[in-house]
Amino acid sequence: AGGLLNLMNRWEAEEEYNHGYFLPLMTLAFLWQLGPTIAKQAYQPTWFALVVAGLALLMFVVGELSAIYLLIHYSLIVVLFAMSIAVVGWAGTRLTFAPIGLLVFAIPIPYFLEATITSKLQLISSKFGVNLIRLCKIPVFREGNLIDLGVFKLEVIEACSGLTYLYPLLGFGAICAYMYRTDTWKRVVIIISTIPIAILLNSFRIGMIGFLVKYFGGEQARGFLHDFEGFAVFMVCVAILFLEMWALTFTGR
Repeated sequence: AGGLLNLMNRWEAEEEYNHGYFLPLMTLAFLWQLGPTIAKQAYQPTWFALVVAGLALLMFVVGELSAIYLLIHYSLIVVLFAMSIAVVGWAGTRLTFAPIGLLVFAIPIPYFLEATITSKLQLISSKFGVNLIRLCKIPVFREGNLIDLGVFKLEVIEACSGLTYLYPLLGFGAICAYMYRTDTWKRVVIIISTIPIAILLNSFRIGMIGFLVKYFGGEQARGFLHDFEGFAVFMVCVAILFLEMWALTFTGR
């Protein structure tokens, strides 16, 4: 209960994990959809499920003793796999693996890894954003994550690093890949492509904000307009992902 409460607190407090509420519902929906298929098959349960459950228990105990919530969170997913093996065996778990595996994208990444990724994304987004501003013939100077437009200065803070796009889009890409009935390599491409899509579109957003700030004032970088721009850019990311899926239907067999 403590691990789940910590998980929900992070879903609530950190924008990059707000999508966590959505993924368990998708897992339940996909498992319910698989119900008739599983009912028709005589899958053989196996006692090996106890070994998997024991591994989950070990992860949980270590997580509790060390206060590493990540282990506690992942132990829940391993328990779900153990339950699947106990009910429908290995053959049936091949069907349930992806729906249960989606929950991985609902679990926050470790703080030290999050800090490293955020700092890298801040720098990359700043560089690409400044290049876009320069394409618009606007004089700009960048020092680290600080974008100097002369009268106005923009700082690419952690919240604008792009992780708020990247992690939710990864989860959304995994859902799309699961529902996309095609070759495995195409599904992998869909998931991996969410990374450059999120980074490039976040950089575009930074460049767009710089352009608007230059000509329309600093109000463009805060408040409702700032938040709406973030929402609009994420919708563009989703549209590009759908366009990519459509294009992949014309490749291969």
